[in-house]
Amino acid sequence: MKILLSRLMFMMFVQYFVQGAWVLTLGLVLSSHNMADIIGSAYSVLGVATILSPMFVGMIADRFFESQKVLCLMHAVLAIVFYITSTYILDANKTMVLICIFFVGLIFYPTVALTNSIAFSHADGPKYFPVIRVFGSIGYIFLGLLIGELGLSGSIETWYIASITAIIMALYALTLPKTPPKMAGKEFSTRDLLCLDALSLFKDKYFSIMMLSILFLMIPKTAYSAYIPVFLKALGFDNAASMMQIGVAMEVLFVFFIPFFLLKYGFKVTLLTGMICWSIRSLLFAEAALNQSYAFILIALLLQGVCWDFFFTVADIYADKKAGANIKAQAQSLRFIVSNGVGLFFASSICGYIFNSNVKDTTANGLSQWPSFWYVSAAVAAIVFILFIIFFKDDVSKKEELDESKEDKVTI
Repeated sequence: MKILLSRLMFMMFVQYFVQGAWVLTLGLVLSSHNMADIIGSAYSVLGVATILSPMFVGMIADRFFESQKVLCLMHAVLAIVFYITSTYILDANKTMVLICIFFVGLIFYPTVALTNSIAFSHADGPKYFPVIRVFGSIGYIFLGLLIGELGLSGSIETWYIASITAIIMALYALTLPKTPPKMAGKEFSTRDLLCLDALSLFKDKYFSIMMLSILFLMIPKTAYSAYIPVFLKALGFDNAASMMQIGVAMEVLFVFFIPFFLLKYGFKVTLLTGMICWSIRSLLFAEAALNQSYAFILIALLLQGVCWDFFFTVADIYADKKAGANIKAQAQSLRFIVSNGVGLFFASSICGYIFNSNVKDTTANGLSQWPSFWYVSAAVAAIVFILFIIFFKDDVSKKEELDESKEDKVTI
């Protein structure tokens, strides 16, 4: 069992190493090759790819082929697409770069689901999956520190690293345990594919408020993930990728605080804590642009754990609690589409417009142009925070405590 767990841990390590290589400093690579104006568009096409990619896996991978073989094939194709993308980036061919990035997203994101499926198929999920998955974060952090310390944060060489590592992952996938298609022989269902049953959750007013909050909070989230490498570079940090790992490390750390906060304060307070931190960190970035304060940057990066875990991770838990037993998987897919699909497309379009309208110079000379960009993100998060306080009254955790107490009384 230990050997199997080690193999699954290494699978996650390489999977997220590959992801970090192409997505971590995507905005900075484009900016370094005179394509800063398409950063928003690049993330928008990734949003469209995210909406379509589950259909690809749902119709093909889950029904006809073993997961480890599909993982191998997809990473082999990814290696080729990564290299082709790098050539178009060097040529500053914006149209082809965007087309290639779309196909990168279309092919890569299903591999995340595949690695999860393989892990769940061969290990006790509740007991071992968190340990297996954390090695993905370790791989992501290791990649960030590596390219940051080598001074490659804005270099095309990150895409070469992605291509080489994808080949390694393709070969390694062939050594993974046999994982038969989980939907083999089952009737194809358009309702499952399009999450139509989960759409009924929108009849619940509070679930709808939660999803709308996610949609709009994707604006400060995308402002951070897409543009923070460019911003850090303007502030004089040549190791932007390394700096960003402070935030990733905090994400790993604050996961362990979620149970305590949910138990003590409930969903609403925990979610509100994450929301307001998105606003605070955007204000800190704006002040850092004005004062070139490294302290503000450090505090803002450290807040990533609260921002991500206390809002987006807790939102996953909330969706799971609201969904019935038969649509839990659909509910998570719907949440992912709202954030990383529709939300990413929407937020990237907004952030791209604001960035292109305000930041004309991405060097140190243009730092005074950045505050307005960050102020918009701060304002959006603050408005969502206020509206959430007013309109969101549902707290699943408190209801569960009440139900449990009622059951105890009946038992007595």
